[in-house]
Amino acid sequence: MRNFKKIILPGLCMILILVVVNTVMNYALIPYSYVRIMMHQIETEEYDTVFLGTSHGLNGISPKIVERETGRSCINLCLGGEYPRDAYYLLRKVCEKSIPKRVVYELDACYWCTKEGQRGDFNRIYYEMPWSKAKLEYFAAKMLELDFRAALFPWFYYRGQFKEIKETIACKQSQDYKEYGSQAFQKPHQGFVDGFIKNNTAPSDKPEEEIELWNEKQKNLDSFRYFEKLVSFCRKHNVELVVITTPVPQETLEKHQKEYQQMNAYFSAYMRERGIPYWNYNLPEYKMDDFDYSLRIFSDYEGHMNGDQAEIFSLRLSKDLNRGSYEVEEIHNRDDN
Repeated sequence: MRNFKKIILPGLCMILILVVVNTVMNYALIPYSYVRIMMHQIETEEYDTVFLGTSHGLNGISPKIVERETGRSCINLCLGGEYPRDAYYLLRKVCEKSIPKRVVYELDACYWCTKEGQRGDFNRIYYEMPWSKAKLEYFAAKMLELDFRAALFPWFYYRGQFKEIKETIACKQSQDYKEYGSQAFQKPHQGFVDGFIKNNTAPSDKPEEEIELWNEKQKNLDSFRYFEKLVSFCRKHNVELVVITTPVPQETLEKHQKEYQQMNAYFSAYMRERGIPYWNYNLPEYKMDDFDYSLRIFSDYEGHMNGDQAEIFSLRLSKDLNRGSYEVEEIHNRDDN
């Protein structure tokens, strides 16, 4: 009893204090994220089509339009900073509620040749994901391997948000937050609308920037490993899998022609070997007549679309999905020849 009072009790008090401080810091520093809305949708709704991928998919695919055109319920779970590892566990989380009929994976090749960085979005999916078997496995597969601090002290990645504490707390006390609303994300230049980020990009000169490009010599083996897991999971549960690459500006394609050709050759062969349809909308045979490929309608050289273009692309994607995976490839190959 004496040892308990002298050693164990103070230790328990210290742990309790740390938990309280950590909870307060998380609440005050971590801003409201639309990932929270996505997780709520996963927990409460069932979907026939699930979109996974990166910010290109988040900015370029309107699930509402695809849902309307295909007659299948859709959710867009594409996110900036979402590597194949993250996509796999997002799908696992979705399937705890129900198994979708189709998964569309948006492939941005830079996520297959760069390491998963320690950025603010590094643990965003994990932090917002409700506790479940999928989250526990996600913790072991990512947080323990890459940086366990992201799970123990999530606020650490948002320590630069001290100046916004007042706004963050006010947002989390709002009715919009409590009801998983999206009002907080409506900005003059963009908004989280109908399940995707809708950019309002005004035509203007955009500064040329360095962008990450495909480099086979720098392959991220984890990305390949977890994509293979995703493929196996889909096949085990009879889920149709389609892989796409969204359009980028013509100026970017012309400047980095070699890298984009190498990327297409590599992933076309990679998907073909695995029997997975791959639709690269940067190829001439996938060209859309009513789509403006010039830089002026993109937010940047990397290829984030504005809202109007995203809706045009979503209509085209819907038509291709309705046709069927292999029929689309036959049509485009025939048109190209």
